[in-house]
Amino acid sequence: MAGLNLSDDSMCFCCGQENEEGLKLEFHQEGDETVTRFSYPKRFQGYRDIVHGGLIATVLDEAMVTLLNERGHLAVTGDLSVRFLRPLPVETPVEIRARLVASRRNLFKLAATAVLEDGTEVARARSTFLSTGSEAG
Repeated sequence: MAGLNLSDDSMCFCCGQENEEGLKLEFHQEGDETVTRFSYPKRFQGYRDIVHGGLIATVLDEAMVTLLNERGHLAVTGDLSVRFLRPLPVETPVEIRARLVASRRNLFKLAATAVLEDGTEVARARSTFLSTGSEAG
């Protein structure tokens, strides 16, 4: 992955503050986890009033790579597995949490969850990320 340009131009769909069509997510650290809280607008529905599953997967992936970036690792998703447990209604507050499960050389295994305010888990993800060999800045 040498030569891969992973620079940030603030246009990321999930966290880019300059992307008018994006989610503009803001992440923070809580202990060993990276966390964001937000609600998906209605324009991100699949079936009526239900968030499109692909967009849930996107934010779970983003939380995991953000955790790695915050720890100084530039990495890309090698694989992503998402288990959807129940529908997520649009415009409903959801909390996304990511944590590091294991690491070895240039491989990182992470997990993330999407949970409603009442503690109901709506989705969970596992992923393996591959380090680019560069440091996040």
